[in-house]
Amino acid sequence: MKKLFVSYAWAIWCWKTPITNYISTKLWLPTFNTDSIRSEVCEDFLKFDENEAQRRIKERLTSIIKGWWAFIFDASVDRKRWILKDVLIKNWYKCFIISIDLNRDALLKFYETKSYFESINMIDKVYGDHQNFLMEFSDDVNIHIDINNYKKRLDIVYRAIKKRIKEIEEL
Repeated sequence: MKKLFVSYAWAIWCWKTPITNYISTKLWLPTFNTDSIRSEVCEDFLKFDENEAQRRIKERLTSIIKGWWAFIFDASVDRKRWILKDVLIKNWYKCFIISIDLNRDALLKFYETKSYFESINMIDKVYGDHQNFLMEFSDDVNIHIDINNYKKRLDIVYRAIKKRIKEIEEL
C-alpha cells in the first residue's frame, strides 16, 4: 500500500479513537496515538513530563513517516494548525482528513455524557479552533461527518478510506 496519512479535524477527546479502531481493524492500518505516548510517559516517571512526551512523539512519528506506507494518526490536525502537512508531502504521503463538524451543543452534550467536565471549560476555544481550521484548510478535508450522518460515521469513513486506498494504488 502506498503512503497514506489518515487523521482528523475536531475537538479533543471526541469521536476519533472509535473511528480509528474500527478503520484500523477493517483495513489493517497501523495507528499512531499521542495519548498512548503521554500515558506511557506518566507510567515511566510517575508524573507527566511534557518535554519527554513531545520528544517521544516526534521521534516515533518521524520514524513512521520515513518507513511505513500508511497509518492513522489518532489525533486532530486542527489543534496544531496542520503542521505535519509539509512533512507528509515532502515524504510522498497522500492525506485523508476526516472533519467532524458537529455544533457546539453536540460537543457539550458529548463532554457531559462522557463526564469530561474539565473539557467543558475549554469548549469555546476548541470549537473555535475547529472553525478556524475549516476556514483555512477546508480544501484539505476529504470527508465531513455532521449531525445528520454521525451515527453512520464508521461505515461512511470506512468506505471513503477504502475508496481512497484503491485510488492511490491505481496511480
